[in-house]
Amino acid sequence: MTILWALWVHRIFQIYYAILILHVVGSWFPPSTPYTPWAKILGLAHALTEPLLGPIRRALHPYQRQIPVDFSPLILIVLLSVVERVLVGLVMGR
Repeated sequence: MTILWALWVHRIFQIYYAILILHVVGSWFPPSTPYTPWAKILGLAHALTEPLLGPIRRALHPYQRQIPVDFSPLILIVLLSVVERVLVGLVMGR
């Protein structure tokens, strides 16, 4: 039973990683009009990822003034990986 819970936790994090990657790739290809299905998908991805990306961006802002690359998704993936490992470890009883 604990393995099943660990798999659920892992699956939830995988889905969030996919949404985060969709948000990043979607920022490279913005929709032409706000009423397309692509715009709605990107809006949902933005709504799900921005609550975690926003604070990281604000913390990185003083260090990234001249850098045109946003490293906040990479940092979020690393942080979420750590949280995922801790949660799976707790569920598995390690």
